[in-house]
Amino acid sequence: MLKIPENIKELPCAVEKTLAVVGSKWSLLILRELNNNKDPMRFNELLNSLKPISSKTLSAKLKDLVKYAVIDKEVIASTPVKIHYSLSVAGKDFESVLSSMAKWSIKWF
Repeated sequence: MLKIPENIKELPCAVEKTLAVVGSKWSLLILRELNNNKDPMRFNELLNSLKPISSKTLSAKLKDLVKYAVIDKEVIASTPVKIHYSLSVAGKDFESVLSSMAKWSIKWF
């Protein structure tokens, strides 16, 4: 599992900074799901769409992505409490990277 440094700003390389935040398989796939869905998603929706991810791994990755402001977490006060995840402004800006990755893969594989 990729260890995210506490202070990403101290990393010397811009690519390394990006990889520290979104460089794991599951982080990229979470961003893909939120990007493709466009609407906020609940934990179980993400869990079902990302099988075979474990709930523990999904929880940890969501926590990291929220911590680094790539996704937003909205807590809705109701009974039971509802939590929605969506792309933040930075996460939406990452759409072009995901699109470029897809184009590269289609071209070469």
